[in-house]
Amino acid sequence: MSNIVKIDKPIILKFEDREIKLPNELKENIEVFWKNAIKENPNLYNGQDYVVETINETEENIEMIVVKSAYAHYLYDERVGIKEEKYKCCTPWGGILLVTKDNYFVIGEMDRTTSMPNCLQISGGGIDIADIKRGIINIDSNIKRELKEEVNLNLDEIDYKLEFIEYPSKTRNAYGFLAIGKINQTKEELNQHFEEYKEYLIRNNLEIEFNKLIFLKKENALQELDDLQNYKRPYLRDLIKEAVKY
Repeated sequence: MSNIVKIDKPIILKFEDREIKLPNELKENIEVFWKNAIKENPNLYNGQDYVVETINETEENIEMIVVKSAYAHYLYDERVGIKEEKYKCCTPWGGILLVTKDNYFVIGEMDRTTSMPNCLQISGGGIDIADIKRGIINIDSNIKRELKEEVNLNLDEIDYKLEFIEYPSKTRNAYGFLAIGKINQTKEELNQHFEEYKEYLIRNNLEIEFNKLIFLKKENALQELDDLQNYKRPYLRDLIKEAVKY
């Protein structure tokens, strides 16, 4: 069963400025886990994260209440797992599956310095404080910022639409808001653009999130994706499967 669902009504993400309450034992376990995690990867940073606390769906819209957490909570839940539903770190995030002018889907391979080295995913990531205005989380702002940081593209110049929600699954606790966007570059043009951007990041000692871009020809995208040996985000295959219908 797919864990992504077509968006068919407005989604409102309301932010409440408070921390999720975790039991002491769980907080201690997360702290021990994090100390070990940063020994293995000193590039990790335990910054502020966010978690969907409650959901209320009506005939008119879907309203989610989002509160604060920490990245260590998210990573612990992803790698170790938390059994109690109310303490899981179901974090909201936005992302976009790019489609080139010559009909290639674009995904990224995460850099070795990230928390998921060599993992395959679309451009996107977690919420930032800059995405919150007057108590509402703006997913378009989130996607725009991540796309600029990772691929150096401007969302305002892309024909895109939010199409799917990723719901939590057995292997990943997240609420993803997934867009599909058509760009004006060909595969070769985008790849050259990205490689030049990556060189700029290296020269200036800036963070690299994607090690490289991977291009999947639309008519054979699922097979090409399956042939790749990298770990893949759980939503990725379902998203590609739906996107080939567009």
